[in-house]
Amino acid sequence: MGLAQVDNKALTKFLKGLLHRQLDQASWQWLTTKLDNLNNDPQLRNFYLTFSAVPRYLGKASLQLTPEDIHQVSALRPGFQMNGWTISQTGRALVVCAYPYSDPETFIKIIDQLFSTAEVSELVALYSALPVMPYPEKLKARASEGIRTNMSVVFDAVVLNNPYPSKYLDEGAWNQMVLKALFMERPLFRIYGLEERSNLSLSKMISDYAHERWAAGRPTSPEMWRPIMEHGTISIYQDLEQLIALDDPDQQSAAILAAKALNTRESQAFLDQNDSLVKQLENASITWDKIGERWWSKQQMN
Repeated sequence: MGLAQVDNKALTKFLKGLLHRQLDQASWQWLTTKLDNLNNDPQLRNFYLTFSAVPRYLGKASLQLTPEDIHQVSALRPGFQMNGWTISQTGRALVVCAYPYSDPETFIKIIDQLFSTAEVSELVALYSALPVMPYPEKLKARASEGIRTNMSVVFDAVVLNNPYPSKYLDEGAWNQMVLKALFMERPLFRIYGLEERSNLSLSKMISDYAHERWAAGRPTSPEMWRPIMEHGTISIYQDLEQLIALDDPDQQSAAILAAKALNTRESQAFLDQNDSLVKQLENASITWDKIGERWWSKQQMN
């Protein structure tokens, strides 16, 4: 598992290109001057001051990405996304990744200091940049710490649109992350590697969580069944029957998609019993992403 280190020269060139296109001359001059100074004379005090001052000089506008930009982001690191980033977030990521660290130990010492003193927007910038930082294998503890937070914007930065957790978290930490995302009502369709990291323990945890919610008369997200894949226990079929009985097309679609992924004699019997729903789903080209996007849109409106 794990991530190979991103080509730092290609990354910094790409980030500079994004910012150059959107910054005015004064802001661009400030940024390039600071980066040159840090490269020629990498004093830590100036590094920390530059990282902190980025929003003041670059602003907090949203980063504008073209389709080609999005393609290049994915080419730098599969699963990595910058949709929804701000200019200051991008500038901070650039400052961190462009700094000339002498070795892994120096990098960790510097990054630890950044994390320990960071305010919320700085934490968001740092966590969202984990997959493109130097020495990614050294950042496991930081990723785990980000997942433990109760601040949704920080949690989202490390969990959503971020390939780092799927590549580095062990099974126990991964399962707890997914369950916490459910508890915090975060959009699971934006968790990279959700299906690839499916496992039997997570399947049992999801089923238990659903039973707790049902017993309390509380709703469940239809996309919570996506990580089950082929790992459902025999009791999972009772859960699918519960979903089918609900007067909710997305819940019913989730039951059908989950049964298809299970790929057992029992799941095939379930699909045969609900053949009309299976055909409706196929005709409508319903996918897990569509279910998740609709569910998330509903939560945003509530």
